[in-house]
Amino acid sequence: MKTPERYRLVVALRPFSLVVAVVSCALGIALAWRDGCFDAVLAFWVMIGGVLAQAGINLINDVEDLSAVGPTPVEARLVAMIRRNQWAGIACFVAASLVAAYLISLRGWPLFWLVLFSGITALSYNLGPFSLKHRGLALLQVFLLMGVVMVQGAYLAMSGRFSQNVFWHSLPVSLLVSLLLLSNELRDWEEDRDHAVGTLTVRIGYRNAVRLYWSLIALAYALSLALAWLGQLQQWFWLLLPLPLLVPIQRYLRARERRPLTPLTGRFFFLFGLGYLLALAR
Repeated sequence: MKTPERYRLVVALRPFSLVVAVVSCALGIALAWRDGCFDAVLAFWVMIGGVLAQAGINLINDVEDLSAVGPTPVEARLVAMIRRNQWAGIACFVAASLVAAYLISLRGWPLFWLVLFSGITALSYNLGPFSLKHRGLALLQVFLLMGVVMVQGAYLAMSGRFSQNVFWHSLPVSLLVSLLLLSNELRDWEEDRDHAVGTLTVRIGYRNAVRLYWSLIALAYALSLALAWLGQLQQWFWLLLPLPLLVPIQRYLRARERRPLTPLTGRFFFLFGLGYLLALAR
């Protein structure tokens, strides 16, 4: 049975994961700055909008658990906590929508369609008829939504245009966004398997998912080095920042108790994102 601790507001917010929105938006802003498009006020609202949108996603993430909650007093308390988090998530979405409306008023229809696509895709994570999480497609979803699309959206909001160069720059970070979600699936593998939750890790097995974990890291670094070779990342040595974290990560991937794995992966993502931003400097 789920415990009340799981549904505390600060736990449901998953604050460690908010680094995804921070890094993705910062990358789009930095690339726009490098292309000569920078406005500090605009950058502030882009960052706030991205963080609010992800906070909303995180807070409504547990709504699917309502179907498994019974009528006991303890479980009634869980229902109340989930509903509270749901309304907090909706409030974040409303605030993010207001920020988006302001940015759309500046950038027009291209940004509107990108925001609309993002909203529909976000709600399809574990809600609605598609439920990408239960179809094993959540890693692809966050790769696109919280990686490629968020970086491109931040760039579009800052510059007023799309950029193929931004797409290529977004790929290493997007792969590690998927890595962060994969760490969550690896942590909860036994529970998801026992409850027939069709995550990718459940579908392919724990060992294959671990292989995928290392492959995502290797591919992110391979693409980063390719960009460095092409002259797009000048200070590539900053990408060495997160590598020491691979030692404890490897240990927890082999352990039965894997609760620290996701926060550790979040730190790895943040340090990689920080190093990646510093590597862009000319």
